[in-house]
Amino acid sequence: MGRRRAILLLAAAAAHIVVVCLGALHVRVGDEGWARRALTYYGLLSGSDSGYSFFAPGVGTTLAATFQVNGASGESAADALETGVSREADIRVRNIIGMFSLEEDPMVRRSLVASWAGKVLARHPDADSVVVQLDTFELPSMAEYRAGKTTGWTLNYRARFVHREKLLRARQSDGRGP
Repeated sequence: MGRRRAILLLAAAAAHIVVVCLGALHVRVGDEGWARRALTYYGLLSGSDSGYSFFAPGVGTTLAATFQVNGASGESAADALETGVSREADIRVRNIIGMFSLEEDPMVRRSLVASWAGKVLARHPDADSVVVQLDTFELPSMAEYRAGKTTGWTLNYRARFVHREKLLRARQSDGRGP
């Protein structure tokens, strides 16, 4: 590697560290000029605008969705919306799951969870039902942690969904009609 290239790489690395430090310290650079726009854009692209507040008091809880797929003969299997195909896609799925905790209307929450159940049931056409469970990972503050409070999962929501066609067939065979 040439000397000039090494100096350019070192300068770029130093500039990145400066931008990360500015983001972590929540420093706002200048007025609405080109420098601020450039730093804002770079921060969005690199993630250096996140503030790196891993231990901040405002760190929220984590919501996880699990799916138990139940078959006709009693067998069950676990499934997830995340596919593992790409990190970015799985982050997007977790963001969509996180929307559940932001929604206050119970009917919208139910519809949201039903759409996830529908996706899982579509992957398992022979399944009779799927149980969707949403658990919240409770993260205590540093003061609570020092006082002995531990982390743990808390049940937030649980519902069972069945294929509409299978439900209608079961009702018809029981004589209850559609």
